[in-house]
Amino acid sequence: MRHRKNIKSVGLILSLLLFSYHSVFAQVYAVENGKALFNATMPLNSYTGESEVLKGSINFETGEIDFSLQVKSIKTGITKRDDDMYELLNIGKYPAITFKGKLVKKYDPNVKDKQSLQVKGEFTLAGTTREVMIGVELKPEGTNFRLTSSWDLLITDYNIKQPKKFFLKVDDKHNLTIDALLVKK
Repeated sequence: MRHRKNIKSVGLILSLLLFSYHSVFAQVYAVENGKALFNATMPLNSYTGESEVLKGSINFETGEIDFSLQVKSIKTGITKRDDDMYELLNIGKYPAITFKGKLVKKYDPNVKDKQSLQVKGEFTLAGTTREVMIGVELKPEGTNFRLTSSWDLLITDYNIKQPKKFFLKVDDKHNLTIDALLVKK
């Protein structure tokens, strides 16, 4: 009889642990004010565009990731260059840059250090959507997670004409970087 009570107790404890693990990781984590940067170069010059209003979420149970950034929030430090960028990206018609994808391999909650993962999804810029594979790092920070990523893209892949000043063209390749603190919803 005592042996059965112990087995039931162990079973109950395991069930509670499994349920609590599942309820923690069935949660969606969101970011409201993540940081997004792009770096562009051209002969004799380079510049950075920056926004601190990246929004998005990650569902650890399904692996789904969804991020968006309002183009108008990106600033380069020069108003004329910003206005030219907004016109080039046609923000009247395409006000946001978006990414919708899924983790290729699920995040392992048993690993307490940062994990390097791949996300496959659709990145939309200036109305053109392309399937991309992006590397991300997820690092636990208390009950939250820090998501960072950096990748290159060719703006001409998104039907964006390379801007130029006089005879100098902005390079086709741009580097994008994000840094976001994901908080449990």
